[in-house]
Amino acid sequence: MKKFLLFLATLAALLGGAAVAVRAFLRRFLPQTHGATRVTGLHSPAEIVRDRWGVPHIYAQNEDDLFYAQGFAHAQDRLWQMELQRRLGAGRLSEVLGDATLEMDRFVRTLGLNRAAEDEARTLPPETQAALAAYAAGVNAYMRSQQGRWSLEFTLLRFEPQPWRPVDSLYWSKFMALVLSGNWASEL
Repeated sequence: MKKFLLFLATLAALLGGAAVAVRAFLRRFLPQTHGATRVTGLHSPAEIVRDRWGVPHIYAQNEDDLFYAQGFAHAQDRLWQMELQRRLGAGRLSEVLGDATLEMDRFVRTLGLNRAAEDEARTLPPETQAALAAYAAGVNAYMRSQQGRWSLEFTLLRFEPQPWRPVDSLYWSKFMALVLSGNWASEL
């Protein structure tokens, strides 16, 4: 009976230690939601305050800094999702996920969603281009802060995201427009 209790105690200690190690390992992939982070690129101080549900509230003194902070917060919370969405909208998902998404990439490129987004990026009003550029700068600031510490998805697939460009924010809007226009096939 003593050996059995010793075995159970040892097993419980090993399982507890393993659980602590796994938790510590996985926590490194979570975004920083407390404390201060210093980033370059802001014109004035900006603040991202998270409420008790983790929702970011952004306070900035000008629009450039507001969009910069929004890009930073989005990337902090959703960089993997953003990466998938830009690749889906640009027809470049197969570069990461392989042959399983090749047909989708061909479809998106055949429709020209990527070209439409690139054309739109060049013709947007200057204030919209500035907002997209500030947002992209915020996303890139977050990515620079993560060098070598990517989320679990990036780590498992062994790739690092490329810098965010203003047009990357438009790729997804084109794909969403397609998805939300369920009658597009009948209109063709």
